[in-house]
Amino acid sequence: MTSCPISLGCDPKYSYLNSCFPLPACRNSKENFKDNSVLIPKLDFTGDPKQAPWISEVDHIRSYAEVDKEQEKLLLRTRRDTVMTRTGGGFGATVSSTRWAKYGSFSSKLKSGSTGPGIISAFLLSDPVLGEQISFELTGENPKKVITNYYRRVPAVDMVSKKPQDSFNATTQPGLQHRLESHEETHELKHDTTKHELVYKIEWNERFIRWFVGKKLLRTVQVSDIGAVGGLPENAMQLQLTIWDAGYVAETTDWAGEKTFHRVDNSEEYVASVSAVEITCQDPSEGDKPWPGPEATNRLQLAQIKATTSGHGYRENKVASIKSFFKISILSLIKWLFVLLSLICGVAYFAEPKI
Repeated sequence: MTSCPISLGCDPKYSYLNSCFPLPACRNSKENFKDNSVLIPKLDFTGDPKQAPWISEVDHIRSYAEVDKEQEKLLLRTRRDTVMTRTGGGFGATVSSTRWAKYGSFSSKLKSGSTGPGIISAFLLSDPVLGEQISFELTGENPKKVITNYYRRVPAVDMVSKKPQDSFNATTQPGLQHRLESHEETHELKHDTTKHELVYKIEWNERFIRWFVGKKLLRTVQVSDIGAVGGLPENAMQLQLTIWDAGYVAETTDWAGEKTFHRVDNSEEYVASVSAVEITCQDPSEGDKPWPGPEATNRLQLAQIKATTSGHGYRENKVASIKSFFKISILSLIKWLFVLLSLICGVAYFAEPKI
C-alpha cells in the first residue's frame, strides 16, 4: 500500500457512510528534529500516527521539506519551478502534524525564509477540510513585522453586509452555507525575523486565542468579545509549518509585498528553518489511546484490503496473482506426475509374467 486508503478529517455528516475515520488525537510532545525519520511523505502515510509525527504535504519532491540532522533543523524551501506549478510561481513546502489537536498550547522556534517580497513563512493550526485556522504569517514585505490571523466559519448570509477587505480569502462551502471570515492584525517586532530564531506561540481554548512572540503577548481574542455568530474555531486542527510564494497571484501580491524575485535562471531559493516545536494538549488522555480504536479497527482493515486490490495496490495485487498462478501450476504438475507414475507402475505390474 503506497498511500492512505482512508479519509481523515472529513465531516461524517457530509460524507459516505463509514468513509471517515477518527482523527489521531493530540499527544504532548517536544520535537527537536534530530532524526530524519520523524518526517515522511504524505503518500507513505497510512493514517496511523505511530508511523511518524510529521508528514510532508508535497509528495513528489521530498527535498523541499527535509530534516537536516547536522543542523538539527527542519528546513522548508521554495523556489520557482514552472514544471511542477505550471503557473510560474514558486514551489513551496508544507509539513503537517499527523495528530490533531482541539485546544492547547503550540509553539515553534523558527527563522523566517521570507528574505524577499512575495514569500510567506507561516506557523499555524489548520483544518484543511473546513478551512478554519489560527496562524502566524511572516511576509517578505517587512522582516520586522508578523501577521496574526484566524479564520472562522460564519453563515454566508451574514457576509452580505461585510466590506470586501473583511472577506479576504473568504469562500463559500457548497451545501454547508458557510463562509470563511479572516481576522488578521499586523504587529511590529524588535528583531528581524529572517536573521533571528524567534519562538512563536499560540494558546487556544474555548474561551480565547492568544498569540505570543517570545514572552511578549501580541494579541488576545476572546469569545465574549466576538458575539454569537461564528465564534472562535472549535474543530480539531493540524499543526503546520510552511513556506510558499504569494507574489505571483494578483490577489495576494500586494499583501505579500510585491512580485517574488526568482532570478532569470530561477535559481533563487528561500529557506525557512525550524529548530523546535512543542505541543501541550488541553486533554492529552485521548492521544494515549490506540488509534483508530475498537469501533473503527475492522473498517480500517477492510479499507486497507480494498486499497491493495484497487489502484493503490495494483502492482502488489498483480505480483500476488502471478505467484498464485505459478504455485497452483506447480502443485498441479506434481499431482499429475504422481498419477502418471502410478499408471506406469500399474501397467508394469500387470504386464510382468506370473510364475
